[in-house]
Amino acid sequence: MEGNNEEKKVEEFGMDFANDEPQENTTSTTNKEELKNETVNTVKQVKETMKNVNVKEEAKATTGFVSEMFKNPIGKIKEIANDSSNKYLKTAIILIVVWVVAVLLASISFKYFSWKTFGKTLLTYLKTMLAPIVGIIVISVITFIMNKKSKKSLPTVITAVTTAKVPLIVASVINLLTLISYSASTITSRITSFASAISIVFMYFAIKYICDEEEEKNAFKIFAIIEAIYFVVALLISYLGIYIS
Repeated sequence: MEGNNEEKKVEEFGMDFANDEPQENTTSTTNKEELKNETVNTVKQVKETMKNVNVKEEAKATTGFVSEMFKNPIGKIKEIANDSSNKYLKTAIILIVVWVVAVLLASISFKYFSWKTFGKTLLTYLKTMLAPIVGIIVISVITFIMNKKSKKSLPTVITAVTTAKVPLIVASVINLLTLISYSASTITSRITSFASAISIVFMYFAIKYICDEEEEKNAFKIFAIIEAIYFVVALLISYLGIYIS
């Protein structure tokens, strides 16, 4: 009798193990499909959002958004992370564009600029422009995948992540002072370092509210894992000459 029971247990264990493997494969396939669908929907939503953009009105709205952000940053990040309507997506896109233009202008040495060498340095300029966009996309996708508790749409995650990067975006605009006087870099470099530290704190809250983690311990754990993965991906991308922050 005992021998029969042991055989039965082994059979049951084997059946459970066999059933678990397809489940894991199905989950993996579902995650890939979900990410693919979210990416397609995000691209469509971005295209729709940027139709009929009134530059003057959007510039005013973006300035107001940044002002609100500095008055109550944590509250604003929480609002955006829980906003399913994505009403701030257009503002986030404009902020990314501002960031791209700012880092591009800062990388061009107008004093030594020459159309003869422009072709050779074009690839470098393109990589510089891509850096902010790639950085936001990478950490947004990682956060989206890691968020198991409450699924937020990818546009919502991108908007929240971009909001957390506002200090760095503002610092990149201030950094343009170096185009007027290189000595300004003494001040702008310190501002950038400070903005980078503040942005990390904001990113923690963005990830916390995206993942709906109330407990600080769990929120910090998820944040640490996401940042660690982001660091590894950033290191790999740096071999392509694209340096994300």
